[in-house]
Amino acid sequence: MSLCLLAAGAVAPAQAVFINTNGTGQALIYPYYTINAGQQTMLSLTNTTDRVKVAQVNVREAYNGRLVLRFDVVLSSHDTWNAIVGDLGAYGNGVPVFAVRDDSCTIPNVSLWTQPSPQAFGPWQDFLPWDYTGDNEDGGPIDKSRMREGYIEIVERAELVGDLATAANQHNCSRLDDPKTLPNYAGLHAPGGGLRGSFALVDVAQGTIFGGNATAIDGFSSTPLYQAGQEALLFDTFASPNAGGNDVSAQVPVNGKMVNLLFPASRKVDAISALLMTDKLYGDVAHEANVGSNSEWVVTAPTKRFHTDGARALTQLAPFASKFNTTNAKASCSAYAGKLYDRTGRAITLTPDAVIGTPPPGQLPQSALCHTVDVVSFSAAADHTPVLGSAFGSYLGTPNPATESGSLELTLGVAGDARSRLPAGTTGPSLIGLPVLGFETFKYTNRNLEPGVLANYTVARPLGATANCANAAGTVIACP
Repeated sequence: MSLCLLAAGAVAPAQAVFINTNGTGQALIYPYYTINAGQQTMLSLTNTTDRVKVAQVNVREAYNGRLVLRFDVVLSSHDTWNAIVGDLGAYGNGVPVFAVRDDSCTIPNVSLWTQPSPQAFGPWQDFLPWDYTGDNEDGGPIDKSRMREGYIEIVERAELVGDLATAANQHNCSRLDDPKTLPNYAGLHAPGGGLRGSFALVDVAQGTIFGGNATAIDGFSSTPLYQAGQEALLFDTFASPNAGGNDVSAQVPVNGKMVNLLFPASRKVDAISALLMTDKLYGDVAHEANVGSNSEWVVTAPTKRFHTDGARALTQLAPFASKFNTTNAKASCSAYAGKLYDRTGRAITLTPDAVIGTPPPGQLPQSALCHTVDVVSFSAAADHTPVLGSAFGSYLGTPNPATESGSLELTLGVAGDARSRLPAGTTGPSLIGLPVLGFETFKYTNRNLEPGVLANYTVARPLGATANCANAAGTVIACP
């Protein structure tokens, strides 16, 4: 299911998808999870309504957005469900695990998961590599380390009434165990929204925690996202442009006005891409030796796989530049241009590493977003970024003159003098840039305290962003 359900005809023409700035919705995008650098990721999902809801959890890896875990969670009225993406360390096998200690029902039931041990938070399930190995190989890595970071989607499938709603409120999970029960259940109502999510990255050894809220999308579906006899349909093949259904509109705020874009049935996924289209990202940077500071930006493209994932792509390549594992090995790269300013507003040149000609084989281009999740780093290029320990670092370059802090503007989807754009739909203009969301994170280490005292400080906050309309040539225009 996940976001591909939109392409399956879930949205009625009278509805429009939109990002709910109040933080509640039918679909939630958690921009990042990781178990790198001793961290684990805490997740929270809250049903803010009086109604019982079923939601699907989809965990996707960072390279190409391939699925590594999927299950449903049943939320009673005003229920909060908590989980952890973690690493069992010496007691595990290096694969991330999804662990819960919660009475909310899941489908399949967590009783089928590995049961807790003294080292585990609760019942846990290993992430699974099936979607990028064997017959599903996509040209990317096939080892288990590929699953160590990525992002998560949670999509409301339906509301429940009647005896199953009563069972959910009483946490009588045995009534909900059979995956065939809900698709044939008469008490399914359309998703009603009201889901809220948050995440936090925790490093126990370093004594740090930081996080944020999930991005909430509303207007996602006006019908239950179940079909009898098709419990396994929830994959990209069902979301093909031939699936039929109604057109869908997206309400996108651009420069203080709401722009309505209508997309045909063959391009429904583009309605979600439109919500995320970003011309420029804005935020702060810090790399100060005297206070031990570093900063990084997490930039996630939740719909990228629909455009770039080889035979699974469901819509046109644009606004992205290349298919996965074609122009760039094990990647799909779209360039950006950075403008750095120091605290006085002085422009600072970003000098890339010296590379003669094109990047050597296997080396990705600099100043580019090459994965479904990228971490823009402001420290020297390395195998893993200094704050998040990410293997998906995108290095900006060396500031000239040297500067330790300031503000940064990233212009997305740059190809020489041209700009990438999401092609216009049935009505409405094109949008320029790339469909992304993200946050900035800072870490400070105070080395002046007495030995043995933890002195690490972390913070995260959403990146600023702008959207702009464009004509067919990719030139920014005033939105109609």
